[in-house]
Amino acid sequence: MTISRPGHEEVSEMRERGEAIRHLGTHRKLVSQTEQLAPDTMLTPDAIIVPASRPAENLEQAITLARALRCTLLILCSHQVKPADVHTLLARRSFSDAIVVNLPASYRHELLDFPALARMKDKLPPACSWYVTDLSTKRNVGLLLARMLGWRHIFFLDDDIRDINPLDVQRTVSMLGFYPTAGMRVSNFPDNSAVCHAHRAIGGLQDVFVTGAVLAVDCQQDIGFFPGIYNEDWLFFFDNASRGLLGSSGFEVTQLPYDPFADPDRAAWQEFGDVLAEGLYALLDQGLDWRCATDGYWAQFLEARQRFLKAILGNAGTVDPVIRDQLRLSVEMALKWSATIAPGLLERYTLLWRRDLRNWQRHIAGVRKMSSPEAALEALGLRRSTGDGIAGISRATTAAASEGPATMPFARAELDDLLRITAEDYGRAAPGRGKREASGPDMGSGLRSPARRWTSRRRQTRPTT
Repeated sequence: MTISRPGHEEVSEMRERGEAIRHLGTHRKLVSQTEQLAPDTMLTPDAIIVPASRPAENLEQAITLARALRCTLLILCSHQVKPADVHTLLARRSFSDAIVVNLPASYRHELLDFPALARMKDKLPPACSWYVTDLSTKRNVGLLLARMLGWRHIFFLDDDIRDINPLDVQRTVSMLGFYPTAGMRVSNFPDNSAVCHAHRAIGGLQDVFVTGAVLAVDCQQDIGFFPGIYNEDWLFFFDNASRGLLGSSGFEVTQLPYDPFADPDRAAWQEFGDVLAEGLYALLDQGLDWRCATDGYWAQFLEARQRFLKAILGNAGTVDPVIRDQLRLSVEMALKWSATIAPGLLERYTLLWRRDLRNWQRHIAGVRKMSSPEAALEALGLRRSTGDGIAGISRATTAAASEGPATMPFARAELDDLLRITAEDYGRAAPGRGKREASGPDMGSGLRSPARRWTSRRRQTRPTT
């Protein structure tokens, strides 16, 4: 890769910024907002795509939204959800515009092979394989099916999301008139890593970012892919964030709660992806791009990350005694595994991710439109579930955590009220429909791309004792 060398002033500026490298509590300035569109330009999703892993009753909300918005519902099943149970629920709700697909545990397809990153798999910290999740695969399948079926505007919805209504989905999707991707924020039980939950617990400033759990995507744009790693959604929309083209509708939704400290292995599993994503976005916050993510930069960021973790541990005595011990164990586990991550590993992962991204965008641009869902699924080596019998289900893992009962669907009268839109509704959040976050400045396209490496400061990798 050839990159032009920066001038003397840019080198000096990089050195000054390098001294300020740290883990940030918020990246809110990297998302953009716009006034709501006029009623005659409102967009509706062509499909809601659910990467389902929990029991079928958790799909109640998705069915309600798809019916209200009159769009197709694509349900990609694995782990705890049984296709036969999904069909039973669909029949009980009298909803027929659904495509149910069982994703086998061994599923692979050449369009979903990312050869550059595949070579990295055995070099990643062993903790990266402690949790089994196919979330990235399901989302990538959803992107491919959207291209094959001519769906332009899709809405990803995880099956643990609650308190989301049709009007807010439509307003978020309508932002695709300006942005390639636009999302909401999961703030009621925040969508954070175990470490970031710990940071909040000690009173630190800890925000939540746009998430793949509630995300609108324009599939006719150059789109990324979801790598098989924690924080895969941050990498998916990284390029949009770098150009000021990641939208946030300002609406907030709820995620089913779980104990982030119940299993310290969760923090260990998350650490590499958390460091990678936080480090890349810290560059964007400084107006720099991914090409600055060299081994020297990562060495400094890892030092900053470990200071951040130690500061959490130093203030753990202030948290509720009920969670104190488990919080400490989780952060200690993250710190142990953070110390094993070599700066060069992060640099190499970033370069190989970019190589696979170029190949993915070239391949997906050549995907041709199919005549039917059955034809599209056949091209991907999958088939539509008809509800006859139960397909093979992979074992449940802690990545599909247990939770309470699903939210009940909206009553018909409530739906009619939500969708009875007048011109004065636009430009503000309706009472009770979610909070609007403050607007942040656009990043624009003025990111610098200096070639000079940060001063390399390699560390010795500590043993994983």
